[in-house]
Amino acid sequence: MTRLATIGIGVLVLTLSITLAGCPKPIPQPEIDAAASAMSKLEASKDCAPETYQAAKTMHDRAQALLKEERYEEAKTAFLAATRLAEKAAEECKKKKAADEEAARKKAEADALAAARAAAAPPPEAPPEGPAGMVTVYFGFNDSELSEDSRTQLAQNAEYLRLHPGARVQVEGHCDARGSTEYNLSLGERRALTVKGYLIKLGVNPERLEIISYGEERPADGGASEEAFSRNRRAEFTPTGN
Repeated sequence: MTRLATIGIGVLVLTLSITLAGCPKPIPQPEIDAAASAMSKLEASKDCAPETYQAAKTMHDRAQALLKEERYEEAKTAFLAATRLAEKAAEECKKKKAADEEAARKKAEADALAAARAAAAPPPEAPPEGPAGMVTVYFGFNDSELSEDSRTQLAQNAEYLRLHPGARVQVEGHCDARGSTEYNLSLGERRALTVKGYLIKLGVNPERLEIISYGEERPADGGASEEAFSRNRRAEFTPTGN
């Protein structure tokens, strides 16, 4: 090989090396486009998958920063990760929506069943009359105040006592089973005192009225339903003399 040929080959190799070194690395356009498509749908995941939503946004921001720095291989990896996170957020939202719909369906079924049972239940019994010919009155949960119905019934009881001037009665305060024994004894006493006070206002001589609290000890209904509890929150009347 001549010296001239050797020099020519060396120049060619050097030229190729310079050309290859100067070629820009390709921009990862497919990954950029895929990430952009996924990110356009990401906002819908903000509330139902907040952690994954934020991770996707953070990764996409990093990918864009790497792209500006022309670190294309790293940017490509980051864009792929952002796409996967955005898709994961969408899937999490889909599962949450399905779970919420199932819970709503079950609740609707339970409500419908409860309504059907309530419609089929027998009407509540009329308040029983006490042994003294006086009507039992009822109270709300954890309450010792008289309702309008109770005031009407106590007016009837006051009329009974007016027609039977020799009658003396004991007002019994009762509670449902909820609450401690001590609290229910106190609540039963407040109920009995409320009834006695109202009868006195209606003109009944206080000497004809005694009070006692049984708390939860003498339930009218031994059940554990709200209907049973409502029957136990009461004030009854027992004769103590004629």
